[in-house]
Amino acid sequence: MERLLFVLALLSVALHGWLLYQLIAVRDFHSAMTFLYLFSLLPFSLFLISVWLDHNPGYQRHLTLSASGVRYRLGFMQREHDFEWEEVERIIISSQTLEFELKNDEQHAIALNSVNHAQTLQRIRDELAQIAEAKGIALETTQH
Repeated sequence: MERLLFVLALLSVALHGWLLYQLIAVRDFHSAMTFLYLFSLLPFSLFLISVWLDHNPGYQRHLTLSASGVRYRLGFMQREHDFEWEEVERIIISSQTLEFELKNDEQHAIALNSVNHAQTLQRIRDELAQIAEAKGIALETTQH
């Protein structure tokens, strides 16, 4: 997805150059040309937003713990991952990551470095401990 945004951003820059040339050469400002120029800003804007969100990870990710399972997204415009608690064999909680090991040997790692508040991090740990106990899931806590 990021490669597609990059290509669209390059095409947008090329289109802007061509439109600027047209405006200078023709010296006529049509409403269709204005709309095309403004519309061509969209891919470049999305690319800039994705770059900004890559450097500010707290704004691009989400983690949802529900009674039925887990749903999370690792990055801006990336697909959402979800699985049910019945599929989870082991949960590993460290200070930096949260890992789910599924029964089919699939692993999901979620970085916790974007969680800014210690209270929120503790609430996540407490909630995971309650769910693990209720569902019979092995829970490991590490300090590194």
